[in-house]
Amino acid sequence: MSPDQLVLEDFINKYPFSAAQALERLKDEDVAAFIQELPIEKSLKLLGLMNIDKAAKCFMLLPPKLTIKLMENSNLSFGESLCRQLDEPFLESLLIGLAPRKSIELKRKLEQIPNTVGVLMVPAIVVNKEMTVKDAVEIIKRNKENLESYLYVVDLHGSFEGAVRLKELLFADRSSTLEELMITDIPRFFPETPIKNILDHPAWFEYRYVPVIDQSQKLLGTLPYRTTRETTFKASGQSTKEILKTGGALGELYLVGLTGLLQSFGK
Repeated sequence: MSPDQLVLEDFINKYPFSAAQALERLKDEDVAAFIQELPIEKSLKLLGLMNIDKAAKCFMLLPPKLTIKLMENSNLSFGESLCRQLDEPFLESLLIGLAPRKSIELKRKLEQIPNTVGVLMVPAIVVNKEMTVKDAVEIIKRNKENLESYLYVVDLHGSFEGAVRLKELLFADRSSTLEELMITDIPRFFPETPIKNILDHPAWFEYRYVPVIDQSQKLLGTLPYRTTRETTFKASGQSTKEILKTGGALGELYLVGLTGLLQSFGK
């Protein structure tokens, strides 16, 4: 192994979140080329810490044999999250190439029960509590199309630790860490929960998105209220009106705050 390779792998071991952030700034094809030069363990660590949408785009550019090897060695939670972002033809080909046991496990996870939280959840933008406000804003700028009202904090294993309100970043010092701004008492849902059971959940009075976790606390994604209320189920009239009114106010605050945030940090 070359000295450069040793330095690189040591950096990934010590600063995995920083390495993942650096990769997110690169073109998909450049990330794919870089991943091919790393050991499987390091590749999975970086892919697992990247925005899942970005990770999936890069994953689909890898050689088929490598995608199978990576999926075979990934944990089931990450494998499920990644598969949910893959194009259908690509996913079908990948599942066929996997060992039967792994393929069956993933298919079971992917075949969520209709009308449950897991079917409607969307990818979350994940961060690390050691990141600074400045780092977080850079992530926001790279993920404008998938923005919510929060950034979600996970540990190195992908377990959910808390969330940071985007509006809090507006008033925070750029050198502050996200741990200083993080809230931990945020509600969360399990993917197998029926949608009808959470339509009137009190969380919707304060949150537009609620994190979705599995039984081991791994963050799988987030559930948007807008998508939830568009299901065939109907909430009771009065509570629905109250929730919509609150949600509209939060939406206006979110848009104003986000615009100010991006402007305050320059271009």
